[in-house]
Amino acid sequence: MEHPTDYTLFTTEDFIKDTAFRQWVKYPDAVNDAWWQAWLQAHPHKLQQVEEARAFINNLQFKAHIPDQRAITASLSRNLLLIEAAEGQIVPQVKTGAVRKLLWWAAVAAVMVGIVVAGKYFVPGATKMTVVKGYAAGVRRVWLPDSSLVRLNAGAELSYPAEWKPGTNREIWLKGEAFFDIKPSATGMRAANEFVVHSNNLLIDVLGTSFNVREGAAATTVTLNTGKIKLRFKELPETPLILNPGDFVQYRAASNKIIRKKVNPSLYAVWKEERQHLEKVSLQDIGHYIEDTYNYHVKISSARLAKQQVSGSLSVKDEVSLLETLSFALNLKIEKKGDTLFIQSSNQ
Repeated sequence: MEHPTDYTLFTTEDFIKDTAFRQWVKYPDAVNDAWWQAWLQAHPHKLQQVEEARAFINNLQFKAHIPDQRAITASLSRNLLLIEAAEGQIVPQVKTGAVRKLLWWAAVAAVMVGIVVAGKYFVPGATKMTVVKGYAAGVRRVWLPDSSLVRLNAGAELSYPAEWKPGTNREIWLKGEAFFDIKPSATGMRAANEFVVHSNNLLIDVLGTSFNVREGAAATTVTLNTGKIKLRFKELPETPLILNPGDFVQYRAASNKIIRKKVNPSLYAVWKEERQHLEKVSLQDIGHYIEDTYNYHVKISSARLAKQQVSGSLSVKDEVSLLETLSFALNLKIEKKGDTLFIQSSNQ
């Protein structure tokens, strides 16, 4: 994959004109996505121009021009006049009726071809879906057609219509875990253009916000970082929930059990960065995160230890790295027995 030697001088217009950039925006694959993600990490000051260019390219649409009945009739008449002229030069021994019939259908076909070409995006059929799969390891960034940003955790999968038409809801389907930074709807609180996330047995209605969704085999969890969202439960349609920043909801479909509580939301999205900087987060809060994310019971040996705080970079790519980092940072001894984690000071 060829790239200019230096994208750092590119303007938004330059990105739009660049063939390699347009290829990445319209047809991302593992190779070009990895290149551009690495380039953006090295040049974060270009993110705004890149997003503007992506939005411009994704919003380019062909307008369907469907001819009205008068235009169709006029075109058909012109072709039939040509047929009449052609009939005067018919080769002998060919039946006139057959020629008329054949040429008449040719005229109709010519008109219909025009309709099909002009109405390329009008032909009904199954909605074409874009499917993006997370990497086997690490975090994958995905820009949606409206320039919203989704970070997919390892093994997650995202699917959405290839074209989001004006006046319709923006809908996506999630398997696994993802963090969403959603662009506000251009229509405010109107139903059209709302953002809807489908995750297992949950529907999440969004209007410009950031939140984390984790879909597991036993439960689906949602943590709201900023803004406001509404949760709808497929099996409990009469029980929608409005979430505010810091709200955590866990839903177990098998038992229709809903748990709602306040958490430190930055913890629940900590996986989306290679290392996340935390400021004065208590061990007790981290224990709650471990329980909610990895389905352990966490027992901390003393109330004093539970109040001990962590400040600095924390690696939580997975359960193992989290526990190792935590053990080293706070000088802890962590033992796993069945589905319970016992945490105590190494000095005990």
